[in-house]
Amino acid sequence: RVAITAGIDCVFNDKSFYANTQPSNSISKIKFHLGEPVLWKAVSEDAIQSMRASKDTSNMQIVLNPNLIDPYHTAANLEHQLRRLIRDEREQHDLSTHWNDNLCHLLLPAISAYEIERAAGVTVSNEEFQHAVRYAVPTGFTFKGYPAQFNHLNIRQIFRECMRSEVCSDLITSHGDELELAIKIRIYPYPENVVACWVMFACQYRCIL
Repeated sequence: RVAITAGIDCVFNDKSFYANTQPSNSISKIKFHLGEPVLWKAVSEDAIQSMRASKDTSNMQIVLNPNLIDPYHTAANLEHQLRRLIRDEREQHDLSTHWNDNLCHLLLPAISAYEIERAAGVTVSNEEFQHAVRYAVPTGFTFKGYPAQFNHLNIRQIFRECMRSEVCSDLITSHGDELELAIKIRIYPYPENVVACWVMFACQYRCIL
C-alpha cells in the first residue's frame, strides 16, 4: 500500500509548533532533530497562546488513521521474496547461494538501533550487536554488513535501489571460501500508512591469506 503522507512541513502538538526549514520535506530526507533551529523553526509560546485565545479549540481533535499492516508477517514475506531475488542475481554470476539463518537473527539489534537514531535522533550503542557478531562469526572469518531504509514495501524496487550501491552490490555478489549470506527485514508502522522498512544484508567468509 502506498503511504498517503509523502512529506512533512510542520510538527505540532497541543503545546508546541515547529515549521520545517530544511531544503526538502521528503520523509526519507528530513531530520527530526526538533531542537535544531536550522532544521525546525519553533513558534513562540506567546504566539501559540494568542491563537488559543482567539479560537476555542477545546473540542477540536486531530485523529490519525492507524496503520493496519502486520509488520512481522509482511517482513517475513518480503524476506522470502528478497532471498529469491538475491539467488537469481548470484546465479547470473555463476555463484551459489548459502544462507546462515543464525546470522540473519543477529542483525535485528542493529536494525533497532538504526531506527531509534533515525526516528528520535538518539544514538544507541550497538555493542550488543557487535558482541553477538564476534561470538557468532568463526575465527578467521570476515563479516560484512549493509543496512538500508525505505519508506515503501516494493521489494523489487528496494532490491534495484540497493544494487545501485557499489558496497551492497559487491556484498550480494561476494564470493569466497565458505561464504554464507544473511538478510533481515524489519518494518516499523506509523499512522497514516507510513512505514519505515529496514533491510540489512550481511555475509561472512573465510579469509584466505
